[in-house]
Amino acid sequence: MTESIEAVPTIYAGTRFRSRLEADWAVTLDGLGILWEYEPELIVLPSGAHYLPDFWLPEVGTWLEVKGPNTPRQEKVTELGKARACRCDGACSCRWPGGELVLLGWPSHRSPNQTGYRARYGHAWWGAAYGPSAYLTECPSCGRTHWVTMRRPWQCRGCRASLGATPRFYSPAEQLIRFGERDSLASARVEEDMRRLAEEEELAEAGDDDGW
Repeated sequence: MTESIEAVPTIYAGTRFRSRLEADWAVTLDGLGILWEYEPELIVLPSGAHYLPDFWLPEVGTWLEVKGPNTPRQEKVTELGKARACRCDGACSCRWPGGELVLLGWPSHRSPNQTGYRARYGHAWWGAAYGPSAYLTECPSCGRTHWVTMRRPWQCRGCRASLGATPRFYSPAEQLIRFGERDSLASARVEEDMRRLAEEEELAEAGDDDGW
């Protein structure tokens, strides 16, 4: 049976969200240190349709539309992603590198075999509404955590500084960020390192046992 997490109005941080899922995304954004605004602007799309995106992330030029399990249609968010993408010839001169990024945020990806699994939450799961896939990263210059695509040049969407020669990109499939639990990218990396060390120790112990 599918849990109707999208149907429960929820108040968080003084904001009344239309759904608990939206509120949980706000909690997740806060944990990542990403500034958000909820439903700040009614947009008229090129098709003439009116569209009110769920979140605008003003420091990194990104829209986030939350989609629950019972709301599969995404024509408007895809149209917004296409309309706001970079159309520059040559070097990008957009206000945000690559244009405005438009993301889809889904319910948590639940993995009961993962350390830290909880029945309601799981891990943050997202995707690009249009164009290349979106990855979570951190700017070495300003420290902002934000989403980017792997389209070069790799620049921070906040300060436009280079993300370095080999930036670390995190996909949702890595199940790094626990959803709705105010996880920061730094704390998630520490837990990831601890989990990896524990797995290596288990393998080493298993190898020692085989030697007997």
